Amino acid sequence: MLVGLGLLAVALVWWVVQVAVLPSDARSAAATYGQFVLAAVGLIVSVVALWRTVLPPPSVGLDELSDRFAVAMRTQGMAAALERGLMQPSPLPIRWTGVSEGIAGSVASATAPRGAGAWFPPLPGLDTITSADLRSGNREKLHKIYGALPSGRLILVGPPGAGKSSAAVLLQLDALRYRESASDAEARRRIPVPVILTLHGWDPETTPVVDWLVSRLTLVPLLRGRAGARHARALLERHVTVILDGLDEIPENLRPIALRALSEQATCRVILLSRTEEMADAARQHLFVGAVAVRLKPLTPAATVRYLLGPLASPAPSAWRSIAETVKDKRSGPLASVLSSPLWVSLLHDIYPPLGNLDAAVDELLGDRFADPRAITQHLLEKAVAAAYSARPGQKPSRYSPATVRRTLGVIAGRLHRDRTRDFTWWGMTAWSPWSGRLASAIPLALLTIPAALTAAALITALAGDLFWVTLGSAAGIGIAIKFLAPAARYPLTLGGSFRSRNLRRGVLLGLSLGLGFGVVAGSQGGFAGGFATGYAGGLAVCLPVGLVGGLTVGLLDHLAQQGRNDVNPPTPVNLWRAELATVPLLLVTFTLAGALVFGLIGGVIGGIGSGLEEAVMGALIGAAIAVAVWTALSKTIRAACGQLYLTVRYRTPFRLLRFLEDARQRHILRTVGPVYQFRHATLQDHLAADTRPSSRRGAEGGYALPVRTRCP
Repeated sequence: MLVGLGLLAVALVWWVVQVAVLPSDARSAAATYGQFVLAAVGLIVSVVALWRTVLPPPSVGLDELSDRFAVAMRTQGMAAALERGLMQPSPLPIRWTGVSEGIAGSVASATAPRGAGAWFPPLPGLDTITSADLRSGNREKLHKIYGALPSGRLILVGPPGAGKSSAAVLLQLDALRYRESASDAEARRRIPVPVILTLHGWDPETTPVVDWLVSRLTLVPLLRGRAGARHARALLERHVTVILDGLDEIPENLRPIALRALSEQATCRVILLSRTEEMADAARQHLFVGAVAVRLKPLTPAATVRYLLGPLASPAPSAWRSIAETVKDKRSGPLASVLSSPLWVSLLHDIYPPLGNLDAAVDELLGDRFADPRAITQHLLEKAVAAAYSARPGQKPSRYSPATVRRTLGVIAGRLHRDRTRDFTWWGMTAWSPWSGRLASAIPLALLTIPAALTAAALITALAGDLFWVTLGSAAGIGIAIKFLAPAARYPLTLGGSFRSRNLRRGVLLGLSLGLGFGVVAGSQGGFAGGFATGYAGGLAVCLPVGLVGGLTVGLLDHLAQQGRNDVNPPTPVNLWRAELATVPLLLVTFTLAGALVFGLIGGVIGGIGSGLEEAVMGALIGAAIAVAVWTALSKTIRAACGQLYLTVRYRTPFRLLRFLEDARQRHILRTVGPVYQFRHATLQDHLAADTRPSSRRGAEGGYALPVRTRCP
């Protein structure tokens, strides 16, 4: 709206200046034409006002939005569980014990009513919990604590590799399953939808809790678009539970500030995950007020043996039986100590046959060189990458050498370690150093966007013969792009769903309404000069088609800006890449046809059929140039390609980096959460990051020296 008013003010000022300098004999005709322009502007304002009154923007009921959000979270949670290996074989058991001091306040403060009633009433079907319920429990009881805790605030801690993130995924699925089993719609409405978010990137000193949560929730396709922030804020009013992972991964000085901000500002249920020591250090400065803390317990030898031997044929191979006997008989030994952690237990199946690919027997871990737990864990981390890229039956050999694999994973892990995060996206990697970010923006801008925009401007100048209209048209185009596509500029461009959407229908109706109005005004103006029948016929013949084309174009832009807001299936990184590429032909066809029809109709009415055909060709070229300029200005794929070119030259990583990332995901080194990549094991990321060291010579641009070890063992 502000852009439109600004353009209108510029046009009126320009018109007044032009009329003022005209000769007196031409000033009268110009003033008459000015009255026509003002009448047209008044009609536009009236039609838009009527449009907004009669047809307000489409809205979604909060209950329906919650249900769709629950479907999206269940899809994302199931994908996360499959990639973590939590579905097959059966997940390791969750056992926890309450933490009485040092991390949280008194249990009474979290279980006692607040004011006239509890902070959060128990979920339908759950009874109020007591202090005795918080002493210890299993997976089922953890869900009960989450759903019935009056404060709605839970802290889940444990050492590295204890399975905190896996426990959060299982708790999320349990909560969603409980919501689906609600007896009626009213009960389901009272059960919040759990969403897992990582805390990286939040600065609690400058960003309020709710604003940061809104910014993260709008990454979900369902909550994108212009109404996404409003819908996210509505969901945060007790319709969602936020599970915040990685307090230990934000800067140390911000952790107590984050706890204070959550204590004072969080209005929904909150589950906070952290490593034990880091949480205790932060809690010494400020507690998460009202929270109850539980600590994950190590696996029992029986649970470890059951998990290790369960997927194997009976009787199990002798090497695995030796491992199982050692775990049971030598509970205080180094191997049993290591295999009390879910991380190392799951890695054994990934590395050693018959399920793993390493050409070695698992009982090598019983040798004398593994006399302490650290030697065992370092060995498993070293072998994890080698096993993942070993040849598998029925699978093509890896196209990447061990040196390339180690180097590329080390660069990624090192950058994530420096940024203190676990998440990355293929389009975000272009900003990993100042030079890659600059090149990713400069190359498409210089080679495609600016030439395309100059080409469109030159063609418009040739048709209009007036530089002012070129300037005004460019400003109008920028205004439309800001209005419709700027909210989506942080993400790859994708289509918003079915073409039966309200966006396109509304655009067509708006275009026809404006076209009809302009046709009546133009017909009236022409009627005074050459007859009303001829004037109305000519005005409507031009304005109705032009309005229809304009409405379709605006509707398409609105459609693109929504970016899959009705999609309950989180897009994968590869699907996002392909979806943005799919917008190229759509934009080209739409803008080319729009330019050809608009300029062709105007030229045909003014100069005849021959002139109309010539200007239609010029209009098609103008539309195609505008489409190229718009796509290259907003595209993430072309920037990612330019940024990857820099990373290839700088670090010798594969140029087709997305293919490498997908290959690593298929080999269970990486996993995806929607469009976001993560290392499957945070400890593996830390181990690979340790192989890189900050380069003093390149520190100014955030570079990393190449890994010291360039061959997989």
